[in-house]
Amino acid sequence: MANRAFDPAALERCRQFLGDLIDELEHDVIPSVRDGALRKAPAFGSSPGATDHAAVEYAEFRAAAWRDLQYLRGTLHGLRAGLQSALDNGGVVDRQTAAGLLGLTGGDDLYA
Repeated sequence: MANRAFDPAALERCRQFLGDLIDELEHDVIPSVRDGALRKAPAFGSSPGATDHAAVEYAEFRAAAWRDLQYLRGTLHGLRAGLQSALDNGGVVDRQTAAGLLGLTGGDDLYA
């Protein structure tokens, strides 16, 4: 796939959409996991061994979810930076950004 040219207005709409997702992730989701109700494991009942077993599983789940949120955050910022670069270049994007755009749209070439 060579460099592609996209409609700058469509790129701006997509960049704004990504910005909204980033804002929601950074202001609602991440703080809830980091500082809010999801910060600590809930009480897991009084069955013998339930607390120890469930607490370990919850800690593993929370660590994996936190890691995935950070990967998602990095991906969204990277795509948004690629879109900004394309806007700065009159709508021309490199192969990696074009592939990312096609991934976001499920393979539909909506923004060409």
